[in-house]
Amino acid sequence: MENYVKPFVLANEELAEGIYAASGNAGEGPKCDSKHMQGVFQAPDYSQWGPEGRGYRQQFGCLGCPAYTAEGCGLQSHYIESGNAASYDVDNGNRMPSWERKGYEPEDTVSDWAM
Repeated sequence: MENYVKPFVLANEELAEGIYAASGNAGEGPKCDSKHMQGVFQAPDYSQWGPEGRGYRQQFGCLGCPAYTAEGCGLQSHYIESGNAASYDVDNGNRMPSWERKGYEPEDTVSDWAM
């Protein structure tokens, strides 16, 4: 559904019919696609580089996600400030950290530093 137009609803007590006026998921906007981050922004932790046992989530956080900004998740700020611009739809299904897109788990020890 590309262009959602909210229907005008007219109540008529003499009729015994009804419609589902706002069915579908229009208006929900883009979502975080990460099964690990689940919409919770986490900044990278650069306080130490390469300590043993450090996981991808702790080291890189949301880095590499198309919605990542230095201030937080762009879906919670820039998307709203843009007036819910449709241009954000191009990232559907891809809004996750680069380590997750590469197949790493959050607690896997960092071995791939190319994020």
